[in-house]
Amino acid sequence: MSAWPLQEGLAWGPAGHRIVGHIAEINLDPGVLKAIQREFNIKHLANAATWADDIRKGGVQPDILHYTNIAAGHRTYNQPRDCPRKQCVTEKIKEYERTLQSSAASPKMRREAFKFLVHLVADVHQPMHLGYEKDRGGNTITVLFGNKRTNLHRVWDHDLIFLKGRTQAQFARYLNAAITAVNQKRWRGGTPDEWSNEARALVLDYGYPLKFSRGRELSLDYIRQGRTIVEEQLQRAGIRLAGMLNRLFKP
Repeated sequence: MSAWPLQEGLAWGPAGHRIVGHIAEINLDPGVLKAIQREFNIKHLANAATWADDIRKGGVQPDILHYTNIAAGHRTYNQPRDCPRKQCVTEKIKEYERTLQSSAASPKMRREAFKFLVHLVADVHQPMHLGYEKDRGGNTITVLFGNKRTNLHRVWDHDLIFLKGRTQAQFARYLNAAITAVNQKRWRGGTPDEWSNEARALVLDYGYPLKFSRGRELSLDYIRQGRTIVEEQLQRAGIRLAGMLNRLFKP
């Protein structure tokens, strides 16, 4: 697995990560939220959600990747084939979960593991982060969105998150309220491997099959479908992050 350029592939953008943090916080057990606030000195999960990208922009390059390259021609994740060094988002989620479960982890290790975990659970739900290595998850695919030149990865990071006149916190509450009891229960489970396979299916079935209205302008049908997928992936990420943190920090 080769690394994408470090300035590319910062999934969801700040808005998406904070929305996931807000949804997760709504679904945290009150005692778990208090334990997290006390140990890591944060008021809200959204405040920690962009840290893993912020430190990269500041010149710090931790040994971590925010995506997983599943081999071309395959729809499901296979660790020995796709992430042999375990330096991919799928395996890093597992690593940081183990750190938070370890009584031997130092306060600094726990703090960093927590902030990475909040970020990476969101990352693995961004379909383009399970895209093809050859196009860097859509970074090299040029398209027009709203008559503006961009690339396919950025469309799924930023442009398909439509706040509908709401703040990020309000939009998160709107999305959370739309989660049915059935989906709430169904989404709480699963593993990073399964989440990766889910995102892989979405990028292959809906992300890469482009639809244009004219030239390289993405069609309204593609945009509407993409927004529906993005909103559900933000919901899933929030619910799953809450479920993981509730298990890890249960009093």
